[in-house]
Amino acid sequence: MSRPVITTLLSALALAAMPASALAAKAKDPVKVTSAKNVKGTQRVVIGQLTIGFLIERKDSTKAGGGMLGSGYGGRSTVRSTLAGYTQADLQQIADAAHDDLAARLTAAGFEVVDRAALAAHPAYAKAKGEPGTKEMTTITGRDDKANVLFVSAAQTAPLKLVTGDVAASGFGAMGLIMNGTQVMNGATTYAKETGVNVVNAIYYVDFADSDEYGGWFRSTSAVSVKGSLALLPDQSKLTVVGPNYKSATLALADPVAVGGDFFDKADSMSGGEKTANAIGNAIGLLGGVGTNSSKKFTFTARPGTYVPGAKQAAFDANEVLVGRLASLR
Repeated sequence: MSRPVITTLLSALALAAMPASALAAKAKDPVKVTSAKNVKGTQRVVIGQLTIGFLIERKDSTKAGGGMLGSGYGGRSTVRSTLAGYTQADLQQIADAAHDDLAARLTAAGFEVVDRAALAAHPAYAKAKGEPGTKEMTTITGRDDKANVLFVSAAQTAPLKLVTGDVAASGFGAMGLIMNGTQVMNGATTYAKETGVNVVNAIYYVDFADSDEYGGWFRSTSAVSVKGSLALLPDQSKLTVVGPNYKSATLALADPVAVGGDFFDKADSMSGGEKTANAIGNAIGLLGGVGTNSSKKFTFTARPGTYVPGAKQAAFDANEVLVGRLASLR
């Protein structure tokens, strides 16, 4: 029996031997914590940044490998979705409210929240370049999935300063982001060392749709379906606590934080010309023995009076979960 098989069997037996209560506790953990020891003893904190990344366009895609027929028969399914019905003022209102709620929850949990003015004026922190307004970037949200995200800083923590690790981006544009993010971290850790105040950065990703993808190398067909859903993305939505000597910790959502409700009107936004071109391309592909591709476009328009309060509630719920865990690690 090979080593990987033995390891898998031992792992399965170990899980089976665990008490049901231990398994349930492990499954229900809503927060992924990295370097927990680095927040032990934290008492005085300052909110360095609160940033919300609003997904405004997303591409969900999957490919079938063709199964027994080979890769030529698989075909790719792609859905492009766009958010509409919001204003810049709406997004700013959400970010500002999320910041005030985070500060209130930190105080209620027993942390001393220090005025941010000293951090903003600190030479090492002020050295890092900030974005005067919003910043739109393409980020990776899955193996074949990407999204255009509009990053908005709370007015209380402006200008926008993204920290290294806040954005899953690649290419030339990411190089500048990484360099500047490193400067932000350097400034925060220097401030923490000199003052004894740890810097808390929060970044939340607000999504507007949920996808269900069917495909894979052993499938002969693929499919993608999307529906409106207001939620914070897991893993990328997190708190980063920066302490002295480059010791930091992250607390990330393990699962999406979703808000119940009917927030969007979904409409087909693919033009007649695009549909005709797809049909012709697939007809040619079939004649050549190639699997068909599926391409769709949808617009999700936020219903008046629903998106802003719904997004605020999602951020408030995330604050509650993450601050609660931070307090337990102190």
